[in-house]
Amino acid sequence: MDIKEQVKTYVGGQIEIQNSFEEYIYRGEIERISIEKGSCGDELHVGLAWLAKGKGFPPQGWVKDDKQDYYRASLLIYSIFPISDGRICCNSSINHETVVLFPKNGSKLDPSKVEGLEAKFEETGTK
Repeated sequence: MDIKEQVKTYVGGQIEIQNSFEEYIYRGEIERISIEKGSCGDELHVGLAWLAKGKGFPPQGWVKDDKQDYYRASLLIYSIFPISDGRICCNSSINHETVVLFPKNGSKLDPSKVEGLEAKFEETGTK
């Protein structure tokens, strides 16, 4: 299966975006995902159902991030490789960012543990 088809299987899974140089980490649920042609080659496009920002690095809790509901990265500057448990890692030595795609049944940040999201998920009973 080529990468364009493979990423579609991550809908319902999660994405983690981190940068140890700038000390940020985000985690969110993948609502839609695709690889599109951009002006400088292929780009990863990820629409998010919700996104949480880690409090600190490494995170000491999570808070809802209302500023972003979409992630895009040029694959020209990322190395892509499979890692254990069905995950895909995209790593860039240029911007020092590491992006991990987690499959639907993989590791998850529980949205009820995210400050600002917990009420939404407690009301509906969904996770």
